[in-house]
Amino acid sequence: MKSLKVFLLLAVAAIAFAGCQSYGKEYKVDDKHNVYYKGDGLDEATAKKLGEYLKEQEYFQSDIKATVQITKNKDTFNLNFVVNKDKLDADKEGNFRTFGGMISKAVFGSAPVTLNLCNDHLESFKSLGYCKAEEPAPVTEEPAPAK
Repeated sequence: MKSLKVFLLLAVAAIAFAGCQSYGKEYKVDDKHNVYYKGDGLDEATAKKLGEYLKEQEYFQSDIKATVQITKNKDTFNLNFVVNKDKLDADKEGNFRTFGGMISKAVFGSAPVTLNLCNDHLESFKSLGYCKAEEPAPVTEEPAPAK
């Protein structure tokens, strides 16, 4: 009987351990929006900067719950956006790529950014690859009008 109790205790512990996924540390932007961060070189200040930028750009909207995760691999920031797979199309994916480039520039100082679309367990179902920060168009001087 004692061995059965030990077995059941170990089985429950194994299931609990397997069910716990570490999304990283959580920064709560507000009641409906959060940013998880994990990896070397990432801290709450980085998560806060991203969260505030997402709110400013109206990605975080007051009536919709949203989660984003940042991880880092060497010098590349990986952004994982929880999205509804059924509502995606090519245009929305393109918008995410553009948005990733904007985030790279505004939040991460134009560092490389990869973007993944994920389910609500932060499991990637679509990688959008690298997103480049937009470079400003070169300023050219117009020739002065002839007099």
